[in-house]
Amino acid sequence: MKYLVTGGAGFIGSHIVDELIRNNHQVVVIDNFSTGKEIFVSHHRHDPNFRLIKGDVLDKKLLTQTMKNIDFVFHLAAHADVRNGYTNHSVDHRQNLETTLSVLEAMFKNKVNKIAFTSTSSVYGDASVHPTPETYPFEPTSLYGATKAACESYIRAYAGYYDWQAYIFRLVSFIGERYTHGIIFDLIKKIADKPDKLTLFSDGSPKKSSLYVKDGVSAFFQVINKAKQQINIYNVGHEEIFTIDEIVNIILTVLKCRLPKSYLGGKRGWAGDNNFVHLDISKLKSLGWKPKKSLKEAVKLTIDYLLNQPELFRGK
Repeated sequence: MKYLVTGGAGFIGSHIVDELIRNNHQVVVIDNFSTGKEIFVSHHRHDPNFRLIKGDVLDKKLLTQTMKNIDFVFHLAAHADVRNGYTNHSVDHRQNLETTLSVLEAMFKNKVNKIAFTSTSSVYGDASVHPTPETYPFEPTSLYGATKAACESYIRAYAGYYDWQAYIFRLVSFIGERYTHGIIFDLIKKIADKPDKLTLFSDGSPKKSSLYVKDGVSAFFQVINKAKQQINIYNVGHEEIFTIDEIVNIILTVLKCRLPKSYLGGKRGWAGDNNFVHLDISKLKSLGWKPKKSLKEAVKLTIDYLLNQPELFRGK
């Protein structure tokens, strides 16, 4: 098959590309490198099954041309900084919702009828049910979550109109190799700057589930291979959960650092943040999937990777 991966040079997208190439599929990546890195896919540059296009998904002419002869779209291009929506009210709309509409229109024009989309646990907002099932309603507390919920709705509408098959994945935070933003990245950078204390946005009590990126990608393909509904919506996460304090303590232990902690906030880290993220993955597990890495192993692998990739911190 021939796949298009939007945002395919990004953290998660590049791992999807690895898996597709490993299985001898043809892969076209389109990425504007706003957060993606060419080094994440450069090992494929001489593979005849791989093609990299430096361009923006919002370039509708380019995207429509790129979509020709594609069988399946993985749509990952998005704005990834959840906090930024508080001060920039248009970035999530443009980079999440408008990019998704651009992808859907290009699919329509080229008669492509299969799409996988990476949504987020943020669509649930401050859920009152934990672990949170796929049937829980949209209650986003951030513009990021709101636009991702809207993207899901657009995908469902197009799929209903034109008899497409859609796979929607609601993700916890992924960590692992090629991770370039988030709490582990931020804390390692702070510690490298040799502060007197480690300042946290919250009081350390928020509970967050995460998942090792390669486990997450294996979940995507398990769903795509086994779920046969027209619209397939799956939470992708881990049954384990850490508080922010527990994550910080693992980082400090691995780095052999004894910095005191200072807490700026309360039960949430910033406006729009969710203080308890734990997804029900029983539906996903019913397909025969389970994570291979514990959260502690995943955190340590992420730290090891970042310590060996100092270039990722330049300009951050």
